[in-house]
Amino acid sequence: MPETLLLRTFLAVAAECSFRKAAQALHVAPSTVTSRVMALEDELGARLFDRRSRSVALTEAGQRLFWHASRLTELAAATRRVVLGGDEACEVRLRVSETLGALCLPPVLGRLREVHPAARVQVTTASREGVAADLRRGNVDVALVLGEPFAAPGVTVETLGREELVVCTVPGGPLSGLGEAGPDDLADAPLVLTRRVWSARPLMERALAGCGEGMAGGVECSSAAIVRRCVLAGLGVSVLPRFFVAEDARRGRITIVPWRGEALFATVFAARDRVRTPPAPVAAFLRLTREFFAARDAMRLTENRH
Repeated sequence: MPETLLLRTFLAVAAECSFRKAAQALHVAPSTVTSRVMALEDELGARLFDRRSRSVALTEAGQRLFWHASRLTELAAATRRVVLGGDEACEVRLRVSETLGALCLPPVLGRLREVHPAARVQVTTASREGVAADLRRGNVDVALVLGEPFAAPGVTVETLGREELVVCTVPGGPLSGLGEAGPDDLADAPLVLTRRVWSARPLMERALAGCGEGMAGGVECSSAAIVRRCVLAGLGVSVLPRFFVAEDARRGRITIVPWRGEALFATVFAARDRVRTPPAPVAAFLRLTREFFAARDAMRLTENRH
């Protein structure tokens, strides 16, 4: 059986599609990555990558090895934890959209603690290299995102539900007197929006397409929480998930203006690496998250019937 070190190097190159980027991720010299891959190819008697001018791609043999290499490195890591007396699956690493995190993590993590009290949870709301790369590299176990499902090699994407997006402003502020708002209204309003890191941003860009400059001007923030505070301060109009501003609207601090015509929705989806078997706490987190959003959908159906 090939050495685990060689397999980990192979997986890093496959995830990055680059020997240089794999070397950076592994904190070794590019020549070290090249020599390890060559050693693995010699041992297996097969070429694993097609070398191109600026990237590499898995050969058929490399594609066949990918699943087995992932399982073998998983097993090696689990064995090491057991030998050292640790929990075989004691960590849950999450990449969660800021707004979704505020909505679902408190109740879901509370239930997770009941079934896996020893599990450590790491949560981040940003990704330096992108969700797919983080998942393939093993830096993240689950990405929970509000936006649009995507397709990426080696990544499984599961739709959990939908959340309504609404126009929000302060009482008496721009657009507050409208019964509903559309792209033409927003095109002339002072906008306060998150940057592209908010995954639902492309939905708004398409909605505003053809309405002049649309997104030009206004205020752009890296955080949905800052956007909300700017709206509360009367700096402009934003489009945010209804659940994120529902409490402010109930208290009369924010006016929600429904979207004109068909409601604007963003999809809630979970993404994970396709070949790695989720350890017990990660599988439990996924199950509890599914149950949370299924309960929200059931509650909305009940409310609509009444």
